[in-house]
Amino acid sequence: MQTQSKMQLLWVEKYRPRKIEDVTGNDEAKALFIEWLKNKRHTKKAVLLYGPPGVGKTTLVMAAAREFGFGVVEMNASDTRSEKAINAVAKPATSYTSLDSFAEGAKSLGNVLFLDEVDGIAGNEDRGGVNAIIKIVEQSLVPVIMAANDPDIDKLRPLKKVCLLVRFQQVRIPLIIALLQKICLLEHVKAEFEALERIAQNSRGDVRSAINDLQSLSEENNSLTLQDTMMLSSRNKDVSMDETLRRYFSAQSIVETSSLLLFSSVDYDDLLLSVADNLPKRYTDATELAKAFDYVSRADLFRGRIGTENWHLLKYFNNALAEASAVNPESYKPFTLITPPIRIMTLFWTKPKRSLLQAICAKIGAKCHVSVERAREAYVPYIRLMLIKKPRNPLAAYFEFTPEEVDYLTKMGRY
Repeated sequence: MQTQSKMQLLWVEKYRPRKIEDVTGNDEAKALFIEWLKNKRHTKKAVLLYGPPGVGKTTLVMAAAREFGFGVVEMNASDTRSEKAINAVAKPATSYTSLDSFAEGAKSLGNVLFLDEVDGIAGNEDRGGVNAIIKIVEQSLVPVIMAANDPDIDKLRPLKKVCLLVRFQQVRIPLIIALLQKICLLEHVKAEFEALERIAQNSRGDVRSAINDLQSLSEENNSLTLQDTMMLSSRNKDVSMDETLRRYFSAQSIVETSSLLLFSSVDYDDLLLSVADNLPKRYTDATELAKAFDYVSRADLFRGRIGTENWHLLKYFNNALAEASAVNPESYKPFTLITPPIRIMTLFWTKPKRSLLQAICAKIGAKCHVSVERAREAYVPYIRLMLIKKPRNPLAAYFEFTPEEVDYLTKMGRY
């Protein structure tokens, strides 16, 4: 039972810091954030923590909230992009303070709103998400904390103006090594220093990645040598999606596929889409194909739950994908891969049309004082019908549509 429990718990979760002082590296960033959080008269009502993944941004927020007695209302902004969806969660969380915070001797300081992955709201379609967040920050009665991997996106510029910017760097190699040594001591793993050094260097400053590598390489035998880390070299190479898919579909066992997924550096979402595109070529038997798609759907479910922080669920994602590759290993025959994913190619080829519609909706929005999304949903269908019935309709001149835009509106299919 002890072994089974150990296998089910990821060390990255088991050893997630619960105190500010235990968060590895980025001491200046930590100090600046804590100073802002403790100051009741903020010069900026929101703070934006930015830097590469795995360096402790979310971990610091959770540790600080726990240490200072804040409740955390958390949202993943990349999943909740529209103004309506953001307001539904964020407005109630920021429009009042906890009654407990006014009680004498209360331990709770109320709530903080934490918006993770705010760089994800800057998609191809403007859904009003950035403006909604700015309004929430301006009206909020509680601290607003945001995190992003890449803040240098044009659509985030207005948001950055209302935030204190705190930059996180890649965690230094010696600090990662020291953390790995501590975990080895607690897990009774006998590890060579050179092996830990290689894992730390391979992580490129990503603490989460380093801990995951340590666990996967040492958990079976409670030992780790430099030779055991040789397979990590694949992460430092630019392994193409084609090569990953070829090895995935030709794997002869779940174990072989699991090993491939564990050390592959391809994007999880692109891999999931590509596997789904190629499954009909891999399995010609309808029953086998249905079974494989069932496993892929489970993987997709876990990918959504993982988001950017729930990495303890990654093993379930990998297991489901591995099962899909090994429904019937004996039936494998080489085939021509579909890559890149069909969905991505479709978006690429339809980009000119989507850009044209975006420009049309922007003109309608400016004239009618509505958002681009509202213009597309509520105005375009009626304007389109009027232009079809009367091509020289004065509406075209009023909205300053170009001949190309009028032609697109009258001939467009679905929108």
